[in-house]
Amino acid sequence: MPKSMTIAALTHDLVRKRSIVTVVWDDDAEKRVAVFVPFGCELNAVRAEAEKAVRELSSELATIAVDAPE
Repeated sequence: MPKSMTIAALTHDLVRKRSIVTVVWDDDAEKRVAVFVPFGCELNAVRAEAEKAVRELSSELATIAVDAPE
């Protein structure tokens, strides 16, 4: 079965002028991630913007090195 996520929150930080969406894995509520979406993102656009942001983050994480302290 394909994994899926659900939008749990949309937050607008008025001071920093940024918006953040929190998504939660449907099969494990302990897994969650917050991603930036365009500031002032409207509810009718939040799904598309969240999906775009999650895919961009996924792409970046796929190539990032993980270092450990020595």
